[in-house]
Amino acid sequence: MYTGSVRARMGVLITAAVIVLTACSSSPGSSSAGNSGGTGAALPSAASSGNLEIFSYWTAGGEAQALAAVEKVFSQQYPNIKITNAVVAGGAGSNANAVLAQRMQANDPPDTFQIHGGAELLDNWVKTNYMQPLTDLYQQQGWMDKFPKQLIDLVSYNGAPYAVPLDVHRNGVLWYNKSIFTQNNLQPPTTWDDFMKICQAVSKPPTTYCYELNTDASRFAGWVFSRGGDLLSADGKSVAFNSQAGLDSLNFMNELFRNNYATVIGKAFQDQTDFSLGKIAFTFGSTAGLPYYMQSIQQAGKVKNWGIAPEPHTTPQPVEDVYGPSVTIFKTTTAKERAAFVFLKWLMDSGPNATWVEATDYFPARQSMRAQLTDFIQKNPLYGQALDWLQYGRTEPNIAAWNPIRNYIADALTAVANGTSTPQQALDKAASQANATLQGAHY
Repeated sequence: MYTGSVRARMGVLITAAVIVLTACSSSPGSSSAGNSGGTGAALPSAASSGNLEIFSYWTAGGEAQALAAVEKVFSQQYPNIKITNAVVAGGAGSNANAVLAQRMQANDPPDTFQIHGGAELLDNWVKTNYMQPLTDLYQQQGWMDKFPKQLIDLVSYNGAPYAVPLDVHRNGVLWYNKSIFTQNNLQPPTTWDDFMKICQAVSKPPTTYCYELNTDASRFAGWVFSRGGDLLSADGKSVAFNSQAGLDSLNFMNELFRNNYATVIGKAFQDQTDFSLGKIAFTFGSTAGLPYYMQSIQQAGKVKNWGIAPEPHTTPQPVEDVYGPSVTIFKTTTAKERAAFVFLKWLMDSGPNATWVEATDYFPARQSMRAQLTDFIQKNPLYGQALDWLQYGRTEPNIAAWNPIRNYIADALTAVANGTSTPQQALDKAASQANATLQGAHY
């Protein structure tokens, strides 16, 4: 049985927590490490002392459990470092981010914190010269070829990495009701044509639909990736999702709705609930939802046999939309940067990293961690199955303009689902709005 619990938001951003490390040293802003590609200082020994304040919104579920487990192990190995768990609840992370902004305005930056790669890291903190590059750490640990390239790209600027991916999630898991498939002598679809044929066979509205859509831009991104398309041009100055892959994706969606094979979720996680009640044959979601699907299915008692599969695709291999948080270090003082450096290195060791991912049910960002998780995977085979698909990961654009563009794409999905726009009209409008946003951002 799949164990653990954590509720993750669907989409590009999943966790925006801040880990603050306060060591005994002088005031912030006097760092001697500079911007040389490393901390510029020797690592402290296990006898180091100081205060470790963990500032986050990890207040519930697997994340709170993981934080407590990590704190316990770190305290055992570094008993002279006192941990203070300072959490900021509410707002799905927005409250914590507001506190971070206030601290930065007061010239009181945290030393190390968790953040999403891409624009949230690079535009806000790296390009503004607040962050320490972690090139030394990567080289020392041999990480450059351990993490997927697309994840390293998300946290790098001018060739230097500024954060370390802590864990990763993937959108586009296909959840399917095996009972419905067995009754109709069907197999999970590997292509979108297969998907449509199955929908034709199993849809019996209004009691049973083939698919329930969450009008989220990450769903569209997965569809485009799986058809061999891109979201932006190579130079990032214009959109590419208005290609044939994008149009095919919306035409596919339009066919589902016009044939009454699909419906739109009425509220958050409605697709999960309806799948658990046996009302839909398919749904797509994040791997972070695995324990919640299990829990919901067990509580409903309606679906006796179910499984997961990669997203259908026309590409030679499946393509997965991946995302997740990273950990990094602010420029503060030499002493505090040393402490932050050793904490970050420790956190990414196989033991602590396994503690984190097992408690959260998230996936390690490094495939090399799989051996450390052998017992956990044996107890949670679906976790191991989904972990294997991370090798096919791609990421959404890592620019600030992508956030409003996601809203334009969501509006396009809604318009097609409601029948208020043709696929071409919806795609053209989203592309026009997105290109205007990109031009205004001056990328």
